[in-house]
Amino acid sequence: MTVTADQIRDWLCDSALPLWSSAGRDADAGGFIDDLSLAGDPIQGAPKRLRVQARQIYVYSHADLLGWTPGPGSGQVSPLESAASGFDFIAGHFWRDDPGGFVYATDRYGAVTDPRIELYDQAFALFACAWYFRASGEARAKTAAERLLGFIDSHLADRAEGGYFENLSRDLPRRQNPHMHLLEALLALHHATGSDVALGHARKLVDLFRQSLFDQDSGTLGEFFDADWRPVEGTAGQIVEPGHHYEWSWLLHHYGAVTGDDCEHEADLLYRFAEQQGIDRDSGPTEGLVFDSVLRRGVDLDDNKRLWGQTEAIKAQTARLEFTGDTAAGARLDTLLDRLFACHMMGETGLWREHLERDGTPLRDTVPATSLYHLFLALTEVLRVRDGITSL
Repeated sequence: MTVTADQIRDWLCDSALPLWSSAGRDADAGGFIDDLSLAGDPIQGAPKRLRVQARQIYVYSHADLLGWTPGPGSGQVSPLESAASGFDFIAGHFWRDDPGGFVYATDRYGAVTDPRIELYDQAFALFACAWYFRASGEARAKTAAERLLGFIDSHLADRAEGGYFENLSRDLPRRQNPHMHLLEALLALHHATGSDVALGHARKLVDLFRQSLFDQDSGTLGEFFDADWRPVEGTAGQIVEPGHHYEWSWLLHHYGAVTGDDCEHEADLLYRFAEQQGIDRDSGPTEGLVFDSVLRRGVDLDDNKRLWGQTEAIKAQTARLEFTGDTAAGARLDTLLDRLFACHMMGETGLWREHLERDGTPLRDTVPATSLYHLFLALTEVLRVRDGITSL
């Protein structure tokens, strides 16, 4: 049964966005809560991670741009106020002046509990700054983005081998994942500000993808690399994640549309590997969902199913529809939406089952805020591309 635009809008507007801007927002201390219980209650006492704050800033900035407002008499704040509370929290508590960068986590009130400076988290902070500037027009958000990009260039860029180090201590293995999200953030920054600098950085990341991250012969994207961008030895060097294949496919189509750089061949190879090797085709509760990870030769390595892999498969279908005219992607999109809502979503609660075993058993007893970013972006792309809807 096809998941309709009305069902998607109802879930976003009446369930998820109100819940996560009330129970999911820490009105007393500022910022956002990392996790809710399966009953939708905030779980207090855990650290507040930068990636959670950044992703929720994105969600509510984008919701504001799409015109969502809480229902009359709800007593809830506007989406832009929610986004501002997150931005204020990270600007006031997470930025480190020496040498720069945003720390990994604080306690509820903003005292630093984990001072690590990780590329993955800087990418999401940049993404948040870009979206918050686009929604609010506040100069401080653009300034923060420019300052952060300068820090990434001066302290994390690898001048010898290309790309960026994982963190200030240059830990190994190197990973493609932070680079993928940095590309996403740079495209968002270009969209928000028109920055040619951001687009230039994006081009370098796509060059790194082509030269080092992507294996054209197998159509696969590596996850873990040594210091000079060779796949690490052993099984880790053979691991690929179908969800990241879909995510890169979506990103490459959008990057190509902005730059005129034809990435369709690489995007197609990534997509086809994920479609052929990354889907559970055995009959059972999670049939049709995306595996967490497989090996380059196509053997499933981890047959559990994280929610984010499903949302990235959905986004890849929207890109196929929008940029290649692949009509078969429309049917795949409807199937994936049906499986997402049937297997992962907890009805109209605004909650979800984050991680499933192959038999459908949930692997977590909490609902992490990090996944609202995945759901919101994927579902608004469905509305925009499939249904022609650009407002909530």
